[in-house]
Amino acid sequence: EEVRMANIGAVGGLINLLRPLEDEGILVYRSRERLENEIEKFAVIERDGTILACAALYPIPSTDNEVQSAEIACVAVHPSYRNSNRGSQILHFLEENARQLGIQQLFVLTTRTAHWFLEHGFELANVDDLPEARQALYNYQRNSMVFKKSIA
Repeated sequence: EEVRMANIGAVGGLINLLRPLEDEGILVYRSRERLENEIEKFAVIERDGTILACAALYPIPSTDNEVQSAEIACVAVHPSYRNSNRGSQILHFLEENARQLGIQQLFVLTTRTAHWFLEHGFELANVDDLPEARQALYNYQRNSMVFKKSIA
């Protein structure tokens, strides 16, 4: 078992992992079509055909005066593996991918797991700290907390 970028064959497993969290309102709903279209953004940990963990890296378009940024989204770990360090593994994997892409700053929006992101070096931020392109998409109804981390 290792962390790897997802392929189209992982969509069904992603749906199985994400739907319960989407149904609870923890994660934003993603249709099968959206997952298929964005599959190259996802990293997964898979064992015996089951997706145990996933997360996605979304580079954020920036203006000339903004730092190259990305959002880490859709972080999920199968309930049976929540205390197994797999969330940390996938986060570190995507941080390294972001560095290789020239990303200097990561953002996370969360409604539930603030402490976990703080433990992983993120700091509390404001919606105003998000790049303009991401601020425009912020959903005030979800009232997500914003966290950022410099990886330069």
